[in-house]
Amino acid sequence: MKKIALIGFLIGAILAPDLLAYVDMSAVSQRANDLGMDVKDYTFAMAIAGTLTGFAFNLFLWKVK
Repeated sequence: MKKIALIGFLIGAILAPDLLAYVDMSAVSQRANDLGMDVKDYTFAMAIAGTLTGFAFNLFLWKVK
């Protein structure tokens, strides 16, 4: 029972935010058009920015610890 609950929690914690990110792609498309970019290029740039921001924040937390 614990194993099934853990697997369900992990699936929910990983997949739910990913699915919610694609609910309103019209806003992403509008932002990309405002910047004169393709949606694919815009999402790639945002993924890189998010990765670098998360990495920097984790380094900060590691140093504070």
